[in-house]
Amino acid sequence: MWALGPLKKVIKMAITIIVEDGTGKEDSNSYIDVEYAKAYASNRNVTLPDDDNEIAAMLINSSDYIESKECKFSGERTNENQALSWPRKNAMVNCKSFANNQIPKQLKDAQAALVIVVNSGVDLFSNYGPSDYITEETIGPITTKYADPVEVGMTKHFGAADALLNKLYNGGCGCGMSLTTRRV
Repeated sequence: MWALGPLKKVIKMAITIIVEDGTGKEDSNSYIDVEYAKAYASNRNVTLPDDDNEIAAMLINSSDYIESKECKFSGERTNENQALSWPRKNAMVNCKSFANNQIPKQLKDAQAALVIVVNSGVDLFSNYGPSDYITEETIGPITTKYADPVEVGMTKHFGAADALLNKLYNGGCGCGMSLTTRRV
């Protein structure tokens, strides 16, 4: 007969999502809720897990990624004590002034797109260095040398999310530089 020892009860705590609503909450941790993420994914024929707690964890992970881009957003935080980067005052979205008590749809959709990325198994903040890449390979008499992605500044790119976030950087008016042309 086998002795099992004491049984341990595993308690899984629910993750609480506090959605930023444009008021500059001090305790918000997401721009969207689980239902928004599910609807966004469903509209793109992507199925998210049935466990809302798993999706909540993905929301927080994707929110962390968005917050890592704060220095690129136009304007500044509306309230110095708010938990997240948005809402923002003096912000520009698609080259137009944006209300300082709203959250841009592009930001919400970017977070939902990142949830899809996380759901596919991608770590938004993976640690990697030069030793993680093959930079030279020899097959028979042929040796091929590759550029080191870290040294040449390559970073992860999340197509849909980054395209949406780009509209919030520097007012969405290009790459930080814009010229106004007038016919005289």
